[in-house]
Amino acid sequence: MLKGIGALLIIISSSLLGILISSKYSIRPKEIRKLRFSLQMLETEIVYGSTPIPYACYNVGCKSDKPWKDFFMRVSENLLKRKFFSLEEAWNDAIVNSLKNSYLTSADKELLRNFGRVIGKSDTEDQKKHFKLIYAQLEHHEKIAEDEKARNEKMYKSMGFLLGAAILIILV
Repeated sequence: MLKGIGALLIIISSSLLGILISSKYSIRPKEIRKLRFSLQMLETEIVYGSTPIPYACYNVGCKSDKPWKDFFMRVSENLLKRKFFSLEEAWNDAIVNSLKNSYLTSADKELLRNFGRVIGKSDTEDQKKHFKLIYAQLEHHEKIAEDEKARNEKMYKSMGFLLGAAILIILV
């Protein structure tokens, strides 16, 4: 009886470990999708509402989900409190400090960093082009993330269970 309970605990814990590891592959596409939605709100604020960037970021932060809420609020705070000399510096600080616990890859963060270099530095027509470009790039990153999810999510779940079974076989 005690051996059976121990065996069940080993299988369950290793399966949960596999599920935990595989969850990062399903969270990343959602985060990219939320970023695209938040950037669409930012575009509306900047291009169509002519809202200054610190206030536009604040408005977007109020309407966004985590981690983008923290990101845009930090950009807004950095600009309003004049912690940095440029939008690019405030943007990069928010990437470093607000996206530590996100599931974005370094390529995703670099894409966002590149966008921070060009935002707010030109007229509205040029801004529309920059937003259109980042939407296309984010769509590509989202497709890659979905492919990784399809490849790896099931594998890690299965490996968690099989690891538990292997440990159980070794112990018995």
